Order: sequence, then C-alpha cells, then structure tokens
Amino acid sequence: MVLSLSGNLLETSFYDVIAVLRQQKATGTLTCGTGADEKSLYVKSGHIIFATSKNERDRLGEIMVKDGKITRSQLDRALKLHQNSAGLKKIGAIFVENGFVSPKDLFNGLKMQVRGIIHSLFLLTEGPYKFEEVLPADVIPLQINIEELLREVIEKMKQGMQ
Repeated sequence: MVLSLSGNLLETSFYDVIAVLRQQKATGTLTCGTGADEKSLYVKSGHIIFATSKNERDRLGEIMVKDGKITRSQLDRALKLHQNSAGLKKIGAIFVENGFVSPKDLFNGLKMQVRGIIHSLFLLTEGPYKFEEVLPADVIPLQINIEELLREVIEKMKQGMQ
C-alpha cells in the first residue's frame, strides 16, 4: 500500500499528520511550507529520524554560531570551502576537518538543529504539506524522542501565552 498524504495544515494539524505517519509506520519525507520556509521531516518506520529547512535561521552554521561552538569568521571560512567544493562536502564535515568543532560537538549541533526545526513545525498552523515515500540516501538518522519534544513544544507555547 502506497501512503499518499497531502493537504494544508489549516485543515489538518501537524500533530495529526505525524500521528498518521506513526500509526502507518511510514517511511519517507514529509515536506511542509513553500519556498524559503520549506521544511522537511524524514521518517523511518513511523519514527522521525531527521529534519531539514530552507530557512536561513535553521542552518547548522547559524545554530553553531548562536550556541558559541564556532565563530562567525569560522562559519564564513567553512561556507567558502563548501562553495569551492561545489556543495559536495557537507558543512558539518568541513567544521570537523578544519578543527572548528569536535565530532561530538557537531553531532550535538545537528541534534539541536533538528529539534529546533521540529519545534517550529509543531507551531505551524497553515501551509501545504506533502508526504512522499522517498528517503534520501544521505540522511543521518538521529534518535529523536518525540514525546519529550512534544512536552518541550507545549512548555514553550505556555510560556508564550503568559
């Protein structure tokens, strides 16, 4: 059975879409939003394993700078090296190869990035979504505790209302 899922978050909440993917033990890519606000969630056997975003604020380098793990000049240098490689080298690999961060710091940065993207998806109330049973080969699977993430999102929403 091919799972076909698409619509607008105005009609079906992000939480409900995720619930269906979990229930169906789906594997593939859920894309929400359009253009610079497009975000993708990668799901394997119903579990979220990774997320990406086209939004500049969600970029790994920006998150690592904001967290104080790398400097702005290190990020600029890494971006130049990334561009010189015609995008063939992942930015995280460049951070590690150049001694900007340890592999452990990179992994923690990736987890922080993915959690932030997922948080933002739970807060979306409108926009198109589409699920396709295709998972890119280069996805780095992370262990993401969705229940813990949901508690964090709810807590942030409560704080925002006060």
